Amino acid sequence: MTKGTDVSGSGMIQVIKRDGSREPIAAEKLCLSMYRAMGSDPARFADARDLSVAIEIYLARNGREEVSSAALFEMAVKVLRRVRMDCAADAMEARFAWRENRRRRLRIRHENGSLTLWDKSWVAEMALRSWWLMPQTARILAGHVELRALCDDEDELPRHAIVDWLNESVSQFGLADAVPVRQ
Repeated sequence: MTKGTDVSGSGMIQVIKRDGSREPIAAEKLCLSMYRAMGSDPARFADARDLSVAIEIYLARNGREEVSSAALFEMAVKVLRRVRMDCAADAMEARFAWRENRRRRLRIRHENGSLTLWDKSWVAEMALRSWWLMPQTARILAGHVELRALCDDEDELPRHAIVDWLNESVSQFGLADAVPVRQ
């Protein structure tokens, strides 16, 4: 798979995330999203890989230097529909809608009693500050924490639980000793 590689001489394509941060395009991430939407059928992994690489090549050959994550999502859904994988496209759209709905409803209860809206970027920032991680590594770990938070049945989570989940993730990935950091 390519990893934000220069396919057409245009340079690395940057994905602009919802929070405004940027990261190099990674066909692997798109591949896994499409594969999950295909029902994680091992026979479909090659399809997901090939389609995700094709999207990256298309963007590079058209001289795109940046693309929003929302546009990348839309391209993936359109490609799935074009190759008549409508169930996978529907599954991607349903998962996206579920995640957006959960993000809108999820609140964090801080130690002082205040409530704030969920925002994955503060978890990534905490990982950067507390564990001295690379930005992309911090975003990956924040993504794991976010998924856990979104899957929780509660619409309000205590901040200390989010911090504990981040510390667990750091430890599970072997990125620091198992001593939790409180922030």
